[in-house]
Amino acid sequence: MAKQITAIIVGAGHRALLYSLYALQNPEKFKIVGVADPDPIRRRKTAEMHGFGEDMCFESAEALAERPRLADAVINGTMDTQHVKTAVPLLRRGYDMLLEKPFAVNEDEMWELQRVVGETGCRVMICHVLRYAPFYVAVKERLLAGEIGDIINIQATEHVSYHHLAVSFVRGKWGNEEKCGAPMLLAKCCHDMDLIMWLKSGVAPRQVASFG
Repeated sequence: MAKQITAIIVGAGHRALLYSLYALQNPEKFKIVGVADPDPIRRRKTAEMHGFGEDMCFESAEALAERPRLADAVINGTMDTQHVKTAVPLLRRGYDMLLEKPFAVNEDEMWELQRVVGETGCRVMICHVLRYAPFYVAVKERLLAGEIGDIINIQATEHVSYHHLAVSFVRGKWGNEEKCGAPMLLAKCCHDMDLIMWLKSGVAPRQVASFG
């Protein structure tokens, strides 16, 4: 029988809700045992949802990192500009991490995260969830089976639906690049970059271009 994985949610917003629900639906595989979030309402609701006490509620990732490791992993659902700064102390504490995309908003942050991962030996998995969508899984299966033939070029066009554009990138959290740190091109096209690499099964592309 597989070991049950325990995790602490860091940044208990809508990004983390999907994983919270998965834990409730699959308690034998996955259990949420704590939360770190500056909002007391989010902390309380997460604790009530998963049945843990006040002693497992923290106001920040830094406060959580001050304690000895309390779970197998953390789910980092913070905003884009907070990803690396919250990831680093938790990786140094020994947590494996599921980290929301885009995992960094500039090249300096990217290299910093890579360096800390190398130093700690902890694992970081990026939330490029489209790999697990049935549509893309079916495409990958056909590629591996040779049904499509040799792949010379992949064009990934991100048609963002009108409601997602409006509530996220016009009036939502990602509507102001200065505040969120990640322009729409980075937030959406990182999915495409990941899919291109994944569909090619690790064969590095010779050239990649992104427009928007």
